[in-house]
Amino acid sequence: MEAVQKNRQPYTPGQSEFWRVTIALMLASLSIFSTLYVFQPLLPVFTDQFQVSATESSLLMSACVIAMVVGLFILGFSADRYGRAAVMKVSLFITAGTLILLPFTPTFGWMVVVRFIQGFFLAGIPAAAMGYLGAEVAHKHLGLAMTLYISSNALGGMGGRVVGGYVTDLFNWQSTLYIFAAFGLLSALLFLVLFPKERFFEKTDQAISDDLKGMLVHLKSRSMLVLFMMGVLLQIVFTAIWTYIPFHLQGDPFNWSLKWIAFTYFAYVFGVLAPPLAGRVSDVIGLKKVMFTGVTILIVGAALSALPSGTFVLVGLSLICMGFFVAHSMAAALVSKSATHHKSGASGFYLISYYLGVAIGSTAIGTLWESYQWTGVLSVTLLLIILFIFLPLYKDE
Repeated sequence: MEAVQKNRQPYTPGQSEFWRVTIALMLASLSIFSTLYVFQPLLPVFTDQFQVSATESSLLMSACVIAMVVGLFILGFSADRYGRAAVMKVSLFITAGTLILLPFTPTFGWMVVVRFIQGFFLAGIPAAAMGYLGAEVAHKHLGLAMTLYISSNALGGMGGRVVGGYVTDLFNWQSTLYIFAAFGLLSALLFLVLFPKERFFEKTDQAISDDLKGMLVHLKSRSMLVLFMMGVLLQIVFTAIWTYIPFHLQGDPFNWSLKWIAFTYFAYVFGVLAPPLAGRVSDVIGLKKVMFTGVTILIVGAALSALPSGTFVLVGLSLICMGFFVAHSMAAALVSKSATHHKSGASGFYLISYYLGVAIGSTAIGTLWESYQWTGVLSVTLLLIILFIFLPLYKDE
């Protein structure tokens, strides 16, 4: 009996199961987020191959992200009813399968359809991973497991962009997707081997309407709405810049190849390293002040990227990544801290607002690119500045 109780204790770093969970989720995160963002540096390739505009090619990003928003709702509910591990396993295998299917699509329209389906299942990992960690890992060590998982999100996004652009420049986009499909399939198989069974999952018969009521409570909170709006604004600016930077750098006065453009995504390293440091500083001066600092750094970076110099563009992109991930992590922490109940519902709404920002920044901003080029894209940062200044932020933290 004592042995059974011991096995039922939440995982700690002293147990191999803790590291099996962490490594499995890191692999899953790398697969999911590299798949989501591998198309971003390839958009100019699709404009040439399928004779579509930059705005139309961005549908390969926005359609996927819109489907993710739907998936966060549906797969999140499914995870609570049928098990989080099951949802994540299905997500990984279908994601790899759609990557294999994409090179065989006959038209650009069908590519968008497959990306939409792919996006729905991409949501399986973010919809279930945090809930699994919260249930299976000891609260004292949850921060370590969560930090490693979230860092893998950023690393996956960076890897998808860098490797995708580099391989496509050397070979073609079909070869790129096959490589990512192989990695996705390997990750899914390793996930099956490494991931322990859920021990604390309890199937719920609670009605979906009751779950929705719990989530909708947060839409009545002014402070929560401000933070959800921050998620949208930050991601619109960040996604717009990274979606249209390949088009900008391919033109005058830069004329960079896709391979060199792909290397600009190494700026994400600053996005991986800055948030843990910002977290420590926020313990001293507060979350809101650090979030404001992050937004300021992002704005300075955007201004530098407007200059016709490759060096200033690279410095600007690095500051944009640093500022964005600092502000985003502080906003997410404020959501978690401010929600006194239905914390998962509050986090869910923040994620939904976050990915809505990705969809808007990918395609809706395309009209600014078509009309005003890079200046038009950067103009969205002005909107961020104005709204950030006038949004009613917390008086107390």
